[in-house]
Amino acid sequence: MLRNVIEHIFGVLKKHFCILHLPPEYNSDIQSRIPPALCLIHNIIRIHDADDLLDFRHVDSDEWRPQYTGTLTDGPPTEAARTRAHKHRDRLAQSMWVDYLAERCRRGEPMPPGV
Repeated sequence: MLRNVIEHIFGVLKKHFCILHLPPEYNSDIQSRIPPALCLIHNIIRIHDADDLLDFRHVDSDEWRPQYTGTLTDGPPTEAARTRAHKHRDRLAQSMWVDYLAERCRRGEPMPPGV
């Protein structure tokens, strides 16, 4: 049963992250860190991104059948969906930049040029 659960988890990760489809180009130390990192990223996406397009509740143990929800149903995203995604990306990037600058300040490091 544990093997089935692990295979199921890798199936979900392979559908969400293309890096697992490619032959490894990294040493074994880095390769061993990729799956846990992807699990963490996957969990963060599922918790914090209500617009995530893949609905993982419909995953079979034998075969992956993605069920798409949200704005991508039968074609390319609408202009409104693209605009919403761009604004979301920009908010995330701005938040990450502010956190980065705060961490540099906390460590007593100088601010990057141009800030």
